[in-house]
Amino acid sequence: MKKKIFGAVVAPVSMLVLTFALGLGTVAFGTPGGGEPQQSQDDSLINTLNVTTEIPVAPWCGWYVSGGPDGDLTLVPADGAPTTYTGAEIALTATADENTAYVGPGDELTSQGADSDCSWFTEGNKYGARYDVESSGYQFTASTISGQDDNEMDFEANDLNPLIITNTGIDDCLAEGFTTNPTAEIKQSNTSTTPWTVSTASVTNTNFCQWSAKYEIKIPSGMSPTYGNITYRWTGPTLTHTLVIPETQP
Repeated sequence: MKKKIFGAVVAPVSMLVLTFALGLGTVAFGTPGGGEPQQSQDDSLINTLNVTTEIPVAPWCGWYVSGGPDGDLTLVPADGAPTTYTGAEIALTATADENTAYVGPGDELTSQGADSDCSWFTEGNKYGARYDVESSGYQFTASTISGQDDNEMDFEANDLNPLIITNTGIDDCLAEGFTTNPTAEIKQSNTSTTPWTVSTASVTNTNFCQWSAKYEIKIPSGMSPTYGNITYRWTGPTLTHTLVIPETQP
């Protein structure tokens, strides 16, 4: 009998301890009228709000190039070189009009843009560029200005006498990621060349460079013209200049 009575007393105490642990309080076990029930009410709508915002999106960044060679390129004797052919070699040169190559929001940019002008949006959208020159050939064909052809005075761009293309002023653009090619040449064994590149790793949204392409070749020595006391004209190959993007494109 004692064991049964002891069990009857212990069971309610255990329940009270459990209810306090759950935070129910003693009201749950109080007598009717011993406290106020929790007030219940319906939800009340205060108002509704539409949340919006307006943020301008920058234009896409892209590569652009302007200026540079247009039409015919006339080579003239370099400083200190003979100006009349007497059988001695004559060094020829010409510097084309200024080029501008840059990353920006559009064409006709004449100065370096600000960081906010355009965006690549993510690193994966960036791409580098390269500047290619392709020649239609390597022959320089001679004729007199009166229209008489003279094969004896023809010559070609070859390993010993290539058409050299250098970049005047591009050294100022090294900090902008432009890498110049010191051996950009057109010759019999190579009728295309790349004067400069900008790798994808060096691209920002403000790469900018202004430079002028310089062309050099020599009228060889030891040739024997058919005609004397007359001006000769040498017609060389056509040079096509192309901005290639991305720079890894073949």
